[in-house]
Amino acid sequence: TRHVSTPINNNPFTRWLYTKATAHIVTTGESLREQLHRQNGYALSKMTSVRTGIDLTRFSAIDQQVSRRLLGIADRPTLGIVATLRDWKGHEDLLDSMVLLRNRSAALHDWQLVIVGDGPERNRLADKIAVRALGDVVRLVGNQENVPEWLSAFDIFVLPSYGNEGVPQGIMQAMACGLPVISTPVGAIAEAVEAGKSGLLVPTRNPEALADALESLMANPDSRRAMGDAGRAIASEKFGIDVMVDKMESVFRQYARAR
Repeated sequence: TRHVSTPINNNPFTRWLYTKATAHIVTTGESLREQLHRQNGYALSKMTSVRTGIDLTRFSAIDQQVSRRLLGIADRPTLGIVATLRDWKGHEDLLDSMVLLRNRSAALHDWQLVIVGDGPERNRLADKIAVRALGDVVRLVGNQENVPEWLSAFDIFVLPSYGNEGVPQGIMQAMACGLPVISTPVGAIAEAVEAGKSGLLVPTRNPEALADALESLMANPDSRRAMGDAGRAIASEKFGIDVMVDKMESVFRQYARAR
């Protein structure tokens, strides 16, 4: 199985692994399947796209004010990101966009950003928050087990990744909880986030474009609501773990017989 969009080298061992040692390849997005065909020459007939599933009984919206009270965060409009703190997840670009937003409409000043997750970039991000004087609007809360509660506390989910993605679990979980999503067309993200319907997609490494997208949704609760509803419907139809299991079982049955 192939879960990320990082290019695969074409050395002899890797080609043997993907073409000879493997009965079939499963990617977590159609764009990853096409990438392996385009860049590595693997036959499309030897690959199937199956999106990773999520537990829809766990990831569903909870009352927002109750969630904020239980989590101890301010009851104010909230941007949120749930992701490991690695550079390619785009946290630094998000902080840069927050600086830009701070200098725009005063109506946006009530918003806060909550960063859920931990990882090697934590200290550098904490330093940047301090240097950019964002401590009053940005919270780093570390790893959290109760992700549905945190998602339910948000108004907008943001993930400005610029590499190494399939369809991130955080995006699917946010959509299942009824959140509009702002992200980038990296990996297979555009196969989950339907631009203009369930969220907005912006170019990678572009804080200005990210700030524009954020501002457009921050200022428009009707759009947030409509995109969140659309995302929830898409998640209900396509993201369930039962959908993934059925497709994977079909692959296993077909290619186990073939071997």
